[in-house]
Amino acid sequence: MDKKILDKNELEKYFLEKEYNCLKPHSIVNNNDTIFVSAGIQPILKDYCEYKINECEKIYIAQPVIRTQFANSVSEGSSIAFVNLTTSGFNITEEKHNILVQDFFELFSILNMKKEEIVKKEDEYEDIWGSIQLSGKRTFYYYKNIEIGDTTFFTKILKGDKKIGIETMSDVGFGLERIRWLINGGSYFNLYSDSAKIDNYIKAYLSVLSLLRVNDIKPSNKNCGYRARLFSKKLVNLLKARPLSFELQSYLIEALKYWKNWQDVNHEIETNIIEQEYIRNCNRYIIDILLSEGYDNLSGININVSWEEFQEKLLASNVEPEKIKKLLR
Repeated sequence: MDKKILDKNELEKYFLEKEYNCLKPHSIVNNNDTIFVSAGIQPILKDYCEYKINECEKIYIAQPVIRTQFANSVSEGSSIAFVNLTTSGFNITEEKHNILVQDFFELFSILNMKKEEIVKKEDEYEDIWGSIQLSGKRTFYYYKNIEIGDTTFFTKILKGDKKIGIETMSDVGFGLERIRWLINGGSYFNLYSDSAKIDNYIKAYLSVLSLLRVNDIKPSNKNCGYRARLFSKKLVNLLKARPLSFELQSYLIEALKYWKNWQDVNHEIETNIIEQEYIRNCNRYIIDILLSEGYDNLSGININVSWEEFQEKLLASNVEPEKIKKLLR
């Protein structure tokens, strides 16, 4: 097992050898609005309810997910986009649910995670997923005092007051990047190279923009494209509209490679859409600064242009060369 990356193929091999039905990851789009897949159990449950999975006691998926609630609370161990390693089973006993949990603990042992440093906390969980009401016994797991995942054995699954053909459901989910970070050291955001010199928020926004790009979500003002535009604007604000440095471009390429691998995408994907959107939002950011400073001859400037063309338009709008140079440093 590759401890550095927790290799996708090695993980799948591990679960195949334990006779799991290994699913391919779904797109991170959960619907046509701004909601994304936030846990591996979501596509598993969807496939099961749509009869795409036969009655199965052991299912595994390594699902890239997005949790937009983390967009303003990024830190080591917490990001917007990550891989949720998930196993599940339907209509199984609690004893068989515990076997799914133990299979992860065996994996932890292979990764040299110390059993005595894994602490668990239990509670009763009740929630509504879409139109489905669920409740069951939940357990959180902590390694070195950091949460690495949780497991739930659901014994109540209803739609309204009616059963939907699922008496019990096992949901076992662990965060790949947190496990890798805790056993490896360094930064949580290290994908392949050491990226410790880059701000965590910058890495988080570059990573989620890459995952959106891999899933062919293009920036726009509506639906899922709104999120691509929003995260690009957050990156612009953080960098004060500076051009992406070689270091940041390298991390962007790493992130695209990383998400292509976990999303199981084989075709070539360029960074140009991400970079063009970044420049567009930089241009908007600069115009807003100039407007706030009293420049009032900028209304006709098209922001969907290159740095060079944008600079020419500013000059033509009587913005001083030194001012432009300062803003486009």
